Amino acid sequence: MTPSVVTLQEVLRHHRTLSRRGREFYESLLAHGDVLAVRLDYLPGAMMWLVTTRDQARLMRKAREGRTTSDVCVMSLSEAQELFTTLGDPMPTGLYEVAAWLLAPPPEDFSTPAQQDSVDLEEPEDPSGS
Repeated sequence: MTPSVVTLQEVLRHHRTLSRRGREFYESLLAHGDVLAVRLDYLPGAMMWLVTTRDQARLMRKAREGRTTSDVCVMSLSEAQELFTTLGDPMPTGLYEVAAWLLAPPPEDFSTPAQQDSVDLEEPEDPSGS
């Protein structure tokens, strides 16, 4: 699977077998803001929906109640901003920026633990300086 970003409008344009009710639901989501489908090979279901508002995220999660939740992940822009800020990364300002960060390869040294300064625990420093 190739990681990619697709707008909900593109999905609706190419998904001709979607029921009328399903199409109306997704079109109503677009009234609240942009919606992106992001394929990420490191997620269990490999799909994340990025939405502009928390209301869109709530509606999408509610629509999935009673179904297997491991195949789809939904994250609002504000939730993504909180996540990135908590991790110490720059705060993304839009959905495409969030998608770009999620699609970025891991840092080169991701598999190697960071070097730490060694501290001699057996000999404490003399506070008097003598």
